[in-house]
Amino acid sequence: MNFSYTETIILSIYVIAYFSAFLAVLKRFWASKELRKKSLSPLFIFNMILFSAGLAISFWYDYSPNISQFITIYGLLAIGVYVATIEVPGFLMLDSYDEKSVVLLQDIKDSLIKSRYHFSEGIQKIHSMLDNNKQRLEELHAYDQLKYYEDSSSEMNQANTSVFDLLLMSTNQWIKDCDEQSKHPFPKLVDILSLAGLSFLIAQFLK
Repeated sequence: MNFSYTETIILSIYVIAYFSAFLAVLKRFWASKELRKKSLSPLFIFNMILFSAGLAISFWYDYSPNISQFITIYGLLAIGVYVATIEVPGFLMLDSYDEKSVVLLQDIKDSLIKSRYHFSEGIQKIHSMLDNNKQRLEELHAYDQLKYYEDSSSEMNQANTSVFDLLLMSTNQWIKDCDEQSKHPFPKLVDILSLAGLSFLIAQFLK
C-alpha cells in the first residue's frame, strides 16, 4: 500500500501499541501459576505471527487508501486475527479444560460416596486422584478439604463422617462453579462490550 505521512505515523503507533499490549498479556499468562490461564499463552504467539503476516501481505498491495479505509482495513485485521487465534480457540480450550475438571470432580464425588460404604477402595481412588491432579484441584480450591478428608479418614481407618456431608456439598458446588464459569479468554472484555452495547441502545432509545 502507498501511505500518506499521517497514515504512516498512525500505523507505526498502531503496530507498536498492538505488539506491546500483546507481549504484556502474553507475559502475564505465561507466568501464571494457573494451568487454566497458562494453557492459553501459545495462542498469543500465534496471534502475533498471524498479525505480522497480515501486515506484510497488506504492504504488498499497490493501493492508496484514504484515512477511513485505512482505519477500517487495519481495524478489521486486528479484530479478525484476534477472533481467529484467541477468541474461538481460547473458548474451545477453556471449555475442554473445564469439562475435564468437571469429570475429575464427578469421579472424586463417586469415590467419596464409595468411601462411605467401601472404605478401602474409595479412599485409594481419592488418594490417587489427589496425587495426580494436585495443581488442578488447588486451582478449584478443592485440594485442601479433600486432602484433610483423606488424611483424617486414613488415620481412623474409616470415612470421617463429621466432615463427609459438608465435603459432599462442597464437591457439588465445585462442579457447579466449574461448569458455569465463563469460557471466554477475557470475560471482563465481554462485560465491557455488553455494557457498551447497552449504553448505545439506551442512547438510541432516548434520542
